[in-house]
Amino acid sequence: MTTPVFRLPIGVDCSNNNGKVRVSGDRGLVVFDSVSKIHRKGNMVIFLPYLTPYYSSIFTQAVLGVILGYTIELRLKGIGYRVREEEGKLIFSLGYSRPIILTIPESISVKFNKKTFLLMSANFGALQNFATTIRSFRFPDPYKGGGILYASEIVVCKEGKKT
Repeated sequence: MTTPVFRLPIGVDCSNNNGKVRVSGDRGLVVFDSVSKIHRKGNMVIFLPYLTPYYSSIFTQAVLGVILGYTIELRLKGIGYRVREEEGKLIFSLGYSRPIILTIPESISVKFNKKTFLLMSANFGALQNFATTIRSFRFPDPYKGGGILYASEIVVCKEGKKT
């Protein structure tokens, strides 16, 4: 059996402290739990005991995230649906009686266009979790197609009631 060796790109630093692995780079910092210890030699990293496939994929996602970063684009489709940012919080107007206020995590940044907004982060898991939380406030409607959608998502609408 060969030893799994990870090669770190230039500009990426990896350290281990009290069961937490920290991967840092140009786009940010990603921290995740691991029982393995890191052994480094130059830009080569070996985890002992070996990482499970799950933690191995988290590590490669973290390395890609701190180099390139991850983005998710969400689109508001519906009459009167709006989003704005105030003091580190997202405020959604989604047709409910009150606006929905959601705190933006520190590792995520947001850019706005007219009906779309872009979520950017180095931590892919946190980014997906935040995007899913936002979508949970107004899932796409199967009859009209309105709601909060991913930018590339296509909603196939059901046929209405026949009279």
